[in-house]
Amino acid sequence: MKKTLEILKILFMIFVIIEIVIAFYSVFAGVIFSIGSDVNVIYSIIVCFFAANYFIYENLSQIIILFYKGFILYPLIYLQAFIIIFFIILFFKLRKKFNNKLAFTYSVIPVIIIFALYNYFFRTIPDYSSKTHERIVTLSDYKKYQQGYCLEENRILPKDELYKRVVIDHFVKQQEYKKIYTKIRYNKTCECGYYIHKDINLANYKDYLRKNVYSKEYVNYDELEPVDYTNYIVVKNNIAGFTKPIISFDKGVIFYTDIAFDFQDDTYGIYKLFLLDEFDEREDKEKEYKYRLRVFNHEFLSYEADIKKKRSYRRKFDNCGYSNLNPEKQAKESLEEINFK
Repeated sequence: MKKTLEILKILFMIFVIIEIVIAFYSVFAGVIFSIGSDVNVIYSIIVCFFAANYFIYENLSQIIILFYKGFILYPLIYLQAFIIIFFIILFFKLRKKFNNKLAFTYSVIPVIIIFALYNYFFRTIPDYSSKTHERIVTLSDYKKYQQGYCLEENRILPKDELYKRVVIDHFVKQQEYKKIYTKIRYNKTCECGYYIHKDINLANYKDYLRKNVYSKEYVNYDELEPVDYTNYIVVKNNIAGFTKPIISFDKGVIFYTDIAFDFQDDTYGIYKLFLLDEFDEREDKEKEYKYRLRVFNHEFLSYEADIKKKRSYRRKFDNCGYSNLNPEKQAKESLEEINFK
């Protein structure tokens, strides 16, 4: 109890000192700012005093929040830092009883032993379900992960099940990204979802879209049906796709077909047909049709070449089927790209 009161007393003294310093500089700044203006000196001093308080405690609160978040997300890093600080303090304590060489030896050797034991018994593995995308595990769990185990379920997932989980996790996170982006950019709620069209299938979707190049929209939005896309996922060897074209929207219309994901080791590529759903009726219609058809054909050629040559951007996944797609980070990068332009 006495120690708690002493700590509170020290904190109160620090607070008082900070306020005295702020008051001193507020008087000085207030007088300077009021010279040659119609602003009252007292008013100017009060404004400076509160502005300085706000600046200091706002930044202090941000530092405390960052420290707290860091401690929650990276506890072992903080533990290592505390161990180092502890032995630095120990070194200065031992200096009073021993010479510098002995004090250094007695304080450094335990640190080396602790870190050697830590590095031997603990490892880091991917865990894309967590915010840090990493997980600290014991040596035995690390060896199991290297064998392909999903540690959450203590089993090796069959390839079909693993790949299906990756597809679902990617789509869930992609929708989360769209919601975050729409909220920040437009201050609206995203009506995100995945759809099918009763008249579009894998055999005719190319002809259907090519025919609609001359329409205002590639797809009639009123004819789309919200769908549980998980019922249409098919995995064959290292390829995941859908038995019917799955339609989504992101600044345009997106089609996922029978080849939508390919898997290699712990990475996957995404293949989708993206068409910008724009049509400028103010332009000469014939000219607009030709331009849109040219863009459309280019998109199809790029899409098919991407599938054949597997040039798509690759993401990673872990043994439990979680994708490393980060919705918050992706939304931030998209917004920064727009602001840069």
